[in-house]
Amino acid sequence: MPQLNLTSAIKQIDSFPPLPNTVIRVLEITGNPESSAHELMQAILPDQSMCVAILKIANSAFFGRPRKVCSIEEAVVVLGFQEIRNIILTQAVFNSFQKLRNTKKEDIDTLWQHSLTCGLAAKIIATHTAGYSPSQLFIAGLIHDIGKLILLISFPKYYSPIPELSEHLPFSLSSEEEEIFGISHDDVGMRLLNRWLFPEQLCASTGYHHHPGAAPISTEFSLIVQMADILSHNVLRNEALTGQEILDLINKFTPESTLSWSRYNFLWQEEDIENWLTDLRSDLANGTLLNVFD
Repeated sequence: MPQLNLTSAIKQIDSFPPLPNTVIRVLEITGNPESSAHELMQAILPDQSMCVAILKIANSAFFGRPRKVCSIEEAVVVLGFQEIRNIILTQAVFNSFQKLRNTKKEDIDTLWQHSLTCGLAAKIIATHTAGYSPSQLFIAGLIHDIGKLILLISFPKYYSPIPELSEHLPFSLSSEEEEIFGISHDDVGMRLLNRWLFPEQLCASTGYHHHPGAAPISTEFSLIVQMADILSHNVLRNEALTGQEILDLINKFTPESTLSWSRYNFLWQEEDIENWLTDLRSDLANGTLLNVFD
């Protein structure tokens, strides 16, 4: 293997396609408290593919609304600014994955499955954790490994987004990447999201999901995504770890995480983790959201 360093990865971040103008404009509008619903609708309506995506996701099992949302105007009023932003960011991330499926399709599909499962797990945890938006945490889980796309593009012969099974996974992955490539996927992902002007809590949860205690802001997002990441690996790899075994792993490899839980009133116990795993397996079996992205 030739000498690898972060120069290639940084160049890939700088050359990665920018977000579509619609997404950029929506981020600007939803980030401004003085913006109006009319401004948001005017930004979305010219982009027919985005309109279709919003209505499809808004009417999916993810939101579980009893009444169908039939227009963008209604979606903005019923769902609100933040939910519309979350839907558009979800679609933007999905499109990024889709553009790379022609190369290393198997790796991209496996990474997408893990990312989507992590998003579902984060949503489930948020649903049972007071004060947090399930859809916002879904996005955080969905994008947590987007840096792996950059590394896969930068080092296609040497990088695997899904490493071999290890009792250390996912705790030691970042340090192993830094040794080989000069940079880790979490740092790459945070750099990309900062370039894309994503909300700071999403940038932080992406950059610190392996080491939440080091997050300078939004530590609670990083803690939830870390747990969701572990649940996703557990379910997709059929490891069948118990809730207590997962707690033991976190205590062993990142004890600072469990110490931080009490700061945010995360009174997570073995039973909670077991319930989340049950819900996650049920969602996957029922195809929750899987049929939305096609």
